[in-house]
Amino acid sequence: MAITGRDIERLLYTETPDPILVVHNGSTEIVAAVDLGGYTGAVVVCSRSEIQRQVGERDLSEDDLAAIAASLAEAVQDPTRQRPLWPA
Repeated sequence: MAITGRDIERLLYTETPDPILVVHNGSTEIVAAVDLGGYTGAVVVCSRSEIQRQVGERDLSEDDLAAIAASLAEAVQDPTRQRPLWPA
């Protein structure tokens, strides 16, 4: 399972209401928070609001998106790891 900068970009710019990035059946998906119950076994990675709280409403570079994705991928693989500190 790989979380990419494109996944983060999709999460930030989707028109899905209250979007959450999940890993489900080995791939990443963007789902509305109200629909999360239909994704049994999905691992919640992050919501758009969580990212926006950390980085604000600014445009992110490709490097920023990749850094966020890498940090989230590490956190999913090691849940005991402290939550990521994304680029400011």
